[in-house]
Amino acid sequence: MRAIALIAVALAGCTAQADGALREGSSAAAPAPVTLAGEWRVAGIDGEPFDQDYGIALSATADEIWWEPRCAGILRRYRIDGDAVTMMPPEPPPAQDDLPRPPPALCTIGVPVGVERAFVALDAAETITRTPQNGIELLGGGHSLTLFSQ
Repeated sequence: MRAIALIAVALAGCTAQADGALREGSSAAAPAPVTLAGEWRVAGIDGEPFDQDYGIALSATADEIWWEPRCAGILRRYRIDGDAVTMMPPEPPPAQDDLPRPPPALCTIGVPVGVERAFVALDAAETITRTPQNGIELLGGGHSLTLFSQ
């Protein structure tokens, strides 16, 4: 009887060790996000940390992502399908009563170089993944953009 108890304890220990090894060494990636809706901080551009004396925040809905102020016109529409992402230019404003479409209202503001670089990477994006640190990484065309939720 004692031998059976020792075997049971030994087997339980082996199972726990094997189970722990699977969890710790698991290569299963977190699922890709289905939306970018929310507020984001740019943490990296093209594989380098974004470490400047200013930060870049992006806002997004279920189908658009932009840099504030929105009147600066730095906006993209996007679509996520699995781990694929497609970036598109913004929709023009709708015509009103058969009148020509007015140009979008733009504000004159200096755009930091980091914002321009972030949108170059965003425009090139083809895939979207979740990082081990629970950030979002957009990759494509030799560029990358890493975002963290704010």
